Amino acid sequence: MSAPPVELHSSAEQHVDSDFEFLDSLQEDALLRLSDQYVEYLKRIKDNWSSCHAAKILTVELVRYIVPRFRQLSAPLRVRILTSFFYLKDTLRTSAQAKLLKILNYTETDSNEWVRKMGQLVKPFILNGMIDLRLLDTETAFRIITFIDQNKGSGVKGSSKDGLDSVHTCNVQLSDKSPLTHKPAFNTDEYTQYYPKMNFDVLGDHILKRVNDSRV
Repeated sequence: MSAPPVELHSSAEQHVDSDFEFLDSLQEDALLRLSDQYVEYLKRIKDNWSSCHAAKILTVELVRYIVPRFRQLSAPLRVRILTSFFYLKDTLRTSAQAKLLKILNYTETDSNEWVRKMGQLVKPFILNGMIDLRLLDTETAFRIITFIDQNKGSGVKGSSKDGLDSVHTCNVQLSDKSPLTHKPAFNTDEYTQYYPKMNFDVLGDHILKRVNDSRV
């Protein structure tokens, strides 16, 4: 079980600016509880898909505890800490904004590219609760979404696919038949099976032509 959050008086918060001085000002029992919360937070964040669970432990005081330790952690842990910030409640995001931005300032000069990129994604979220898709590497996806939004109701035709919940990993109709006699045919030629069926440049030209034709 995780330790209960450390409660501090607002007067102490106002008179202590440095995060190191903030920690030095804590009583020993409060510092121990905060240390236990930090250890529990790191335990959770090491597991895969654990950012949302780890974020539940975060408090303003724990964020302040993380600030001077952030750069000492490994790059994968720094990335996961930044990812957990996406799951902060708005109340904590705003109340701890100054300290969260201090961590994000560290990411701007971080030696690891993943940390720098994640910091760029998290910063708009900490400031206004939104993520800017233009900061993603998949800028093409952003342009497609923008194009769709701009052309809603303009007569542009498109195809709509079912969601992931409708996709099956096997053919149910063939489940009662022999798996050996009804296996799908796969290309086993090692020289051709990994090549795309259509050149990407040709595919791109084809997509642009369809978009231009739809605008006419």
